[in-house]
Amino acid sequence: MLEESRKNLAENIFKIAESGGSARQQLQYYFDYSLKEFDEGKSICPPGSLILNFEGLPEEVKKQNLLLLNYILDWITKVLRTGLEQGEFNFSDPVEVRAELVVETLMGARLLSSIQGRKTLVRSISLIKSDLGWKD
Repeated sequence: MLEESRKNLAENIFKIAESGGSARQQLQYYFDYSLKEFDEGKSICPPGSLILNFEGLPEEVKKQNLLLLNYILDWITKVLRTGLEQGEFNFSDPVEVRAELVVETLMGARLLSSIQGRKTLVRSISLIKSDLGWKD
């Protein structure tokens, strides 16, 4: 499942990157992807679904989970770096730290949304955008 998720995400990321989308368009794709998955009943993202019992998982499952999580973090780091360089975003902390915060916020928001509803995820996405200096 994790390997398939990574492959699907990689295909979709490649498509949007190849389309010449701006950093904001690429990050918006990730937000839309998260909302779509939530709307399809997947309230917890694939890497987040295994965190509670991570230490008890087989090594191959841990490896695949970390590969997926690192793939997402690497991609978001690249998108944020590009957006910062092109003036689409405005923040001062290191790009890697900001990428982790984006992923952590979305993972937590998706989990809370399973209890509190979609509005929690939408609000978190809005706060991430504001925190990045995203101006519509």
